[in-house]
Amino acid sequence: MAKMLAREIGAEYLSLGKYVSDHRLFSGVDRKRKTQVVDVIRTRGRMRRFTKSDAPPLIVDTHHPEGIVRNNVTTLVFVLRCDPTVLIRRLQRKKWYQEKIRENVMAEILDYCFINAQSYYASEKVVQLDTSWSSVKSSVKTAKNILSGTKPPSLRVDWLRKLEKDPSLSKYLRC
Repeated sequence: MAKMLAREIGAEYLSLGKYVSDHRLFSGVDRKRKTQVVDVIRTRGRMRRFTKSDAPPLIVDTHHPEGIVRNNVTTLVFVLRCDPTVLIRRLQRKKWYQEKIRENVMAEILDYCFINAQSYYASEKVVQLDTSWSSVKSSVKTAKNILSGTKPPSLRVDWLRKLEKDPSLSKYLRC
């Protein structure tokens, strides 16, 4: 979605994960999660060149924005949300291992990315988009409307309430 949005609004696109990997901006590897651990300080320093006032608009695609993309140069943060049951199916189709699925579903249910984004950026800069049943094209259109001010960012996601109706999701909250 981030790549398509950047194309649609004429902005630069940056996949932070790929950038960190390509420039070896990680401090180690989390073997349990099979992922690199981002060196936030080094990465933030490298990001400065993309966020100068004369730089073109930039869309950063990441799950880890807080502390890397500075608050004072950020216009808006879209946190993409997904119904946990849909997320499970999507990640199973990608052949993710069960523990990684559990961790991601639990983070979604508990609003982890949304809360982190709100704690780092001003609340009015953080917008939730529910992508559960929307196509990428439709989600991009919604994001463009929010950016242009033609659609107010009013979505409130509450997956915990869904647990009341779908107790099968509770298995993802067990430690």
